[in-house]
Amino acid sequence: MLESVHNEIEQHALLLPGETIVTGLSGGNDSTALLHILVTLNQNYQYGWKLHAVHLNHGFRGEEARQDALFAEELCHQLGVAFHLFERDVPAYMEETGMGAQEASRELRYRLYREVAEKVHATKVALAHHADDQVETILFRMIRGTRLHGLAGMPKKRPMERTNHVELIRPLLHKTRKELERYCRDHGLQPREDSSNQSRKYKRNLLRLEVMPLLEEVNSRYREHILQAAEAIRQDESLLERLAKEQLKQLIIGQNSNWIGIDNDKFQSCDVALQRRMITLILSYLSKQTEWSSQHVETVLYMSRGTRPSSELHLPKNLVVKRVYGQIHFRCNGRTEDIHTYCYKLAVPGVTWIAEGKAAVHTSYLNGPVDWKLLLDNEAIFDADCLPDTLYVRNRKPGDRLSMMGFQSEKKLKELLIDAKVPRDWRDKLPLLTAEDQVIWVPGVRRSAVAPIREQTRRFLHVRVEFGEDWREVFE
Repeated sequence: MLESVHNEIEQHALLLPGETIVTGLSGGNDSTALLHILVTLNQNYQYGWKLHAVHLNHGFRGEEARQDALFAEELCHQLGVAFHLFERDVPAYMEETGMGAQEASRELRYRLYREVAEKVHATKVALAHHADDQVETILFRMIRGTRLHGLAGMPKKRPMERTNHVELIRPLLHKTRKELERYCRDHGLQPREDSSNQSRKYKRNLLRLEVMPLLEEVNSRYREHILQAAEAIRQDESLLERLAKEQLKQLIIGQNSNWIGIDNDKFQSCDVALQRRMITLILSYLSKQTEWSSQHVETVLYMSRGTRPSSELHLPKNLVVKRVYGQIHFRCNGRTEDIHTYCYKLAVPGVTWIAEGKAAVHTSYLNGPVDWKLLLDNEAIFDADCLPDTLYVRNRKPGDRLSMMGFQSEKKLKELLIDAKVPRDWRDKLPLLTAEDQVIWVPGVRRSAVAPIREQTRRFLHVRVEFGEDWREVFE
């Protein structure tokens, strides 16, 4: 095992001497084996690697998850590896984002890998995906719907999204689950078993537990054959992508870091296989996202073939695609970065700049009543004497609700933003006016029933939010 993984690392330059490496450590069989292998290779070959293990308690399995964390911490202590423990309320994050359990867990894990990598100046993030995971991934993509790129499976290494100079590597893709289990037994390791891996409610588990054993009855070497096909597809895909890059250079009429324009007439003269790849290349360049769904690519392709002289398409990651007569313009309206929790004390009267939300909040006291019909969506009036002395502006939190005028019950902020068609990428940026941590105004969307203007109101607090240009597509 050690020699095989060592050869894989050397042959594909997955790791270099002296690098700082972050590795995911769930405490399960695969990640335990990977960490032990890396530590042993580091000792045997004097690579000088600095290893950091990241463990996330997802908040799903109570005491079982706590024992997983204790095992991972003790293993790192024995191996002399820096240990980073995190606890996140994944169920609350699922409620907030609408994601499924596995998707939400993956997003939070990868976010933590990036954060730790940046903190310790790591150049690699090593994950323990193995050959069985690869086969499972290819089958799952095929069932859900994918193109040639998806059938190539997970790459051995790739740039990690939203990082500078950090690569994600998978040194165990050539090894099977059984081989890793045998390695753990041979070295006296006693990894933890995640009980959720046996749950049939997750589609991938159903595929692994029910479908793959049936495939083995059809042909015991099905894994080997699928992996061979994936490798051939990967080689074909590499050639096609190289051709697409060469062709794209002939079509570009101009570009900068946020914009690329191409000649649509020349684009239409290219083979459709190259067209799809050129679209993916452009979208990936502007968004720094390595994978785009076939649905998004096909939508751009359909627009490029349309008969209308001009049209516009909005994609995730703040990307806007415009067809302007004989050209197609791809533009990124502001980079999408992880938005962390922010909270600012509101200057009253005065102006408070919200850097994360790219907005300025203006406040002032008015001497008399205001005609409500003259108020814009980015303005609100409150009875100042019904508010606390200190107000804050922050972004949303899980569980936020809004008391609605004319209603006895409150409404979830998440539902309010969905109803208002605020794009998901913008919901964490939107500045909210709060009193004693209660949301009293969602600018551009809805005012709460707190501190209403009444006949006896004597002091009127006027609040206006000045949104930057990036917000235009949200509220137009």
